[in-house]
Amino acid sequence: MSLRHWTRGARLSYALRNPVGGFARIPDAPAVVLRDLWPGNAAVGERLVRNRTEFDGVPRALKPGQWDDPSWPVSYRRWLQGFTWLQDLRELGADSARVRARTLVGHWLRQPPMERALADPAITGTRLAAWLGCYEFFAASADDRFHHNLMASFIMEARSIAALMPEAVSGWRALSALKGLLAVGVCLPDYPEFLARYLRLIDETLASQIHADGSHFSRSPEEQFQVVRELAEMLYILQMAKLPVPTALLDAANRATPALRALRHGDGGLALFNGSTERDPTLLDHVLSRASRTRVVAASLPESGFVRMTGGRALLLADAGAPAPAAFSHAAHAGMLSFEFSSGRQRIIVNCGSSQLPGWTEVLRYPPAHSVLDMIGASPMRIEADGTVANPPRVTRSHVTHDGAHWLEMTHDGYKRQGKGLYYRQLYLSKDGQSLRGEEKLRDARQGAPFCLRFHLHPDIMVEATPEGYLLHTEEESWQFLSDAIISVEESVYLGRGKVERTRQIVLTLTPPPAAAEPGPAAQAEASGAPDQPAGDAGKPPAGKGPAGEDGATPGREDKPAGETTTAQAGGKAEDKAGTREGQADLSRAAHAVQGDTVPAVAPEQPDQLLATPPGEQPPAPAPAGEQSAQATGEHDSAKAQLHAESGATGKPDTTAATPTGTHNGTPAGAPANAEPPLPRAIHWALTLVST
Repeated sequence: MSLRHWTRGARLSYALRNPVGGFARIPDAPAVVLRDLWPGNAAVGERLVRNRTEFDGVPRALKPGQWDDPSWPVSYRRWLQGFTWLQDLRELGADSARVRARTLVGHWLRQPPMERALADPAITGTRLAAWLGCYEFFAASADDRFHHNLMASFIMEARSIAALMPEAVSGWRALSALKGLLAVGVCLPDYPEFLARYLRLIDETLASQIHADGSHFSRSPEEQFQVVRELAEMLYILQMAKLPVPTALLDAANRATPALRALRHGDGGLALFNGSTERDPTLLDHVLSRASRTRVVAASLPESGFVRMTGGRALLLADAGAPAPAAFSHAAHAGMLSFEFSSGRQRIIVNCGSSQLPGWTEVLRYPPAHSVLDMIGASPMRIEADGTVANPPRVTRSHVTHDGAHWLEMTHDGYKRQGKGLYYRQLYLSKDGQSLRGEEKLRDARQGAPFCLRFHLHPDIMVEATPEGYLLHTEEESWQFLSDAIISVEESVYLGRGKVERTRQIVLTLTPPPAAAEPGPAAQAEASGAPDQPAGDAGKPPAGKGPAGEDGATPGREDKPAGETTTAQAGGKAEDKAGTREGQADLSRAAHAVQGDTVPAVAPEQPDQLLATPPGEQPPAPAPAGEQSAQATGEHDSAKAQLHAESGATGKPDTTAATPTGTHNGTPAGAPANAEPPLPRAIHWALTLVST
């Protein structure tokens, strides 16, 4: 045991040895009555009444007195022990819900102090705030013994937070811990040490994780939301107690709320970067209105590197920054230079999102799950066994506007350090928002490498093939996608709405993918309308969407007719053990270890150069069907085919990588085994509004 852990344990033991502060009187009830601010889910409350839970799509039985289990994922443990589900029982509103809430709280209170799960002050703070916020619902009519035990627990558990902070947790979860300390401090004024401890810690805690532009150090829209929600609750608690608001707290809220607004799409949900999901727009509105009275949207987020481009009804959000610092990088994705695009309230081009489901968390962190260049068998950054990022790539950006139009130029060197070139992406959005164009290239590549460009589509988008490219239909508009590369449409998945949804992705390559075999039984079953993944498999990625297998073949591939190849941007097929923590960690370390230096930086603005070189004044014309390969590389057919071989010059599949199925897997027929892939040329593409 490290000295740090020993010291933390000693402080906690001392706090619990004197849990109610000597001879101080235990109050009969809170001096200030708080109200939980956020709406609950009556369906969740109904399940709790029946001793059932469902978290991240996984149903579980709720056993009396069981508050921990080694098999539980961390996210479920935090939810269960945090008692935020009290708001779901309150939303249900029935007497059975009130009785159930009191019973479950009573089960927790009956645990001896030394046996309670108090080592994580963020969970403890969340629980204390939930108890006080729902006190009137479950405790006001309880007997004297219940009241005494509850009030004593407020004191004891608040002392555990004071003893463990600030070292025990960091990031936005540190705010959860301090929120609980604040709530007990204002509701139990006979114990002024809790409020004093909060006031000593809050300024430093905020300064250590919120940039000057209001963005969070994690660069995650989800964590930005969590920060703003915690700030909103703190402001409410201080308001109810009629106490002055610390200047640092008010300033942080006024900076963080415009930053959160900037990371929303037209539908009101969050952009899907770095471990985020859409979130409920109504809840987002509620949180934002509580945190700040202003409705300002941040025009730019230079500290975090997100770029927001608007024109007409169109909105583009781009990840143009380096990964978060190591201490804040547990949710960081290798999606640098990826973007999302929406028109009005309809998302069109998206990233795949995030999930806590076993087998999905790690898979969704890598480039194939983003609308960005995917270098097959390589990752632009290394994710360590503990989930943090090591040796992040250097990222540059230059964003200028002229007469309402936007030019954005971005680069990262994550692949250059592997000899595969500097990834360069330039985007142009017209003033009216009806034309989005892009140029993609690998600069200074020392060797050819198999790659593709992915544009994941929102599940609500309908795709129609045309002689020139593809039409993307929303409920109100039609957009045409063109490119001078080879365009294919393949399967994808979307996890932005809390569940696994099938969708499509546009894939650009410089050579055609190899022809597939005749349809096999799995493909025929799917084509005939086979049902989605059964409920019992909710914890695993669907077949073809999960991590790579071990047999050396392309994992997860289902035989389909040519032109209907199945692609999982997440990787190969999930095996039985793919959902295990050990299997995922081993796979990620083997497949995505990337060496290199870390020099996060931002390029200086270069407006003249950018404005002089937009990605073309007209949408790029597609190459004729018979000439696309030749125009793509300018090499002989054998060399062009070899461009998409799995392991460069060997022509053998790379069994260590979680390779998307259906896209340049294996060596195409006729390609020499020792052919060197040619260096790639630039790819141009355009998305244009054609009808409304």
